[in-house]
Amino acid sequence: MLRHRRNLRKGHPSAKAQPALQASLLSDDPFISYSGMSGTPLGLASHMPHLPRSHRAWFLISPTWSIENNSSVKTIRTYAVLHRLRNPRHSLIFLCNTQAEVDLLNQSGEAAFLHNKTSTTSEYIFRPLDDIAVEFDAIYNAQLASWKRHDLSLGIQSCAFVFYRDSIESSTAESERARINRHRELAPGHVFVNQFDSTGKPVRLAPAQVNMHLNRAAVGICLSEVEGPMFASTEYLLAGLPVVTTPNHGGRDLYLDHDYCLTVPPDPRSIAEAVLALKERRIPRTYIRSQILKRVERDRGRFIDLVNEIFLESGSLRRVSMPWPFRYPVMEWLPPQIAIDRSLSGTVDAFITA
Repeated sequence: MLRHRRNLRKGHPSAKAQPALQASLLSDDPFISYSGMSGTPLGLASHMPHLPRSHRAWFLISPTWSIENNSSVKTIRTYAVLHRLRNPRHSLIFLCNTQAEVDLLNQSGEAAFLHNKTSTTSEYIFRPLDDIAVEFDAIYNAQLASWKRHDLSLGIQSCAFVFYRDSIESSTAESERARINRHRELAPGHVFVNQFDSTGKPVRLAPAQVNMHLNRAAVGICLSEVEGPMFASTEYLLAGLPVVTTPNHGGRDLYLDHDYCLTVPPDPRSIAEAVLALKERRIPRTYIRSQILKRVERDRGRFIDLVNEIFLESGSLRRVSMPWPFRYPVMEWLPPQIAIDRSLSGTVDAFITA
């Protein structure tokens, strides 16, 4: 098993060896992979710098955490230059979650393209449910980690929490239980939805179950200061929930709109007031969903256009088209060696149909 390089951002909560890599192979000939950085500067390319192939290779690389700072971009640029010196037939294209990330990478000399990965969220799973009654003012879908800032929700009268432990287990059973117990003492009207298994690990809900619980709330909340693009924010919108967010870096703002979202200071009172304001507006869920679907479809189309441009550049006659032809998510969480072996063997694993 290969050793993972240190995370790009020293303060990143997952800045330790990670057991999984986000990666999928979009095409074997030409070779096109799509992977997340996942603790490595160049995603899958960091793990397999010497492809046993004579033809060109394209690596689409997506940040899993905010890189909206000069230090991260400088690190990426250094690794990218060194990689191309060793592998001159490799093309690296960074798919960024914010326009600011695109601009920083472009200014450094790297090819970057705006593609917020939450555009792959399934609108068939996350949707309004007419038969579910609204029971809570708000809901927060987030792992029980300190940087998710659950305490900022304490001013909300009734709030539900869907939670999980990520693949790198930055939380522990003890820290999760302590956070829940303290929170319940301070906010008796708050409900933590998930159960715990026999080992003390929260049982992760299936996406359809998550959607059902989202429909029990009037508003979705996003409280972290910095992270990646945050799939939960797009899930809220597809389910028809308006969103209250704090100022942040990482990309969750891309699909938020003043018509149905409020950005407020990171204090419990401001957040509670914003939740009630959006709840009282009774914005039709079908309207919120229709607006986010327009933006998602646009960005999916742009991604497909990029893949087709690579096919054209490579001389391939192949093309892909809408509707969205990829499995959800495009990038699978895989042990690094499995991701490498699949790619080297030419196992195309990103499409709904081969």
